[in-house]
Amino acid sequence: MFTGHKLPLTLAFVVVIGLAFGASCNGFFVDPVLTAIGIGPTGQSVQVGDTLQMSARGTYDQGQQPKDITGKVLWGSDHPEIATITKAGLVTGVFAPGTTTISASLDTITNTTTVKVVLTGVTAITIAPHNPGNVQPGGSQDFTCTATVTGQTPVDITAQVTWSTNDTTNTNITNGETPALFTVNSGVANESVAVKAAYTVGGTTFTDTVTINVVN
Repeated sequence: MFTGHKLPLTLAFVVVIGLAFGASCNGFFVDPVLTAIGIGPTGQSVQVGDTLQMSARGTYDQGQQPKDITGKVLWGSDHPEIATITKAGLVTGVFAPGTTTISASLDTITNTTTVKVVLTGVTAITIAPHNPGNVQPGGSQDFTCTATVTGQTPVDITAQVTWSTNDTTNTNITNGETPALFTVNSGVANESVAVKAAYTVGGTTFTDTVTINVVN
């Protein structure tokens, strides 16, 4: 039975013990530290225009269970012109054929994987306009190119095809741009110029050619 003098002493003792225990706990109970990031899926490919959802799992020290950190990591694509990735880890194929490195970073930890962008089922490519008509010396003409793909709407591949002309001295056409710009030197006499687009995918090269007349 606690007397009037012993009760305050007992309460004080309990408080001291509690504070000491709390102080010691601060040394034992610390937040787990992220030690690794796993990315999935790996070794994947995505069709131009299609998407692929990436995921990230964090591994921690102190025996903590791995956690889904897909929405916490900083996602990145080292070639966004080939494939982009959102903050939520959604990859979209942009350019084919190509490969980009996808990274996931959190704190000081980073991991990477690669994603290939493909364009399968191509049956033909088509230059537009297909009957460009005439252009004057010193003039220009814009061209685009689409791929006919089985089961899909035509895909714009203007920036991915290799453009060329049969007169590299007096004419030029840009590559890697949309639209492709065909230009003619100002001093060129009347002639017909062949404009060609070539696209290689899956080991097969598709081509299309149009004729543009240089007329004074």
